[in-house]
Amino acid sequence: MLEDLVLSAVQSRILLSLLIEGPMSSNSILRVVGISGSSWAKEKRFLISSELLDCRMSRMMTERGIMRRMEFMLTRRGRHVSQNLLAISASIHRRSVASEPKLEEIFPAVA
Repeated sequence: MLEDLVLSAVQSRILLSLLIEGPMSSNSILRVVGISGSSWAKEKRFLISSELLDCRMSRMMTERGIMRRMEFMLTRRGRHVSQNLLAISASIHRRSVASEPKLEEIFPAVA
């Protein structure tokens, strides 16, 4: 199954966001990538089952009680795939534009 892995544009944006921003909560991912909660639920399951994404849960004490917080981060394999995506994007962009590309131009949702 892992040999047949093909990423969609949304999945690629999620991976690149995590590469650039580091561990993020679901709300942060929704805001940065610009997807709905239902889309995120589907993509999250795919990325975790593909061993590209990992989830870490922590608990924090607040005035209202104990709050559960989930953070998503790249696995080692996910980091490798994301770095390759970034290199490919930069290479494609350099061919179309003579100047050195900025990250915001390659991946505008991160800016």
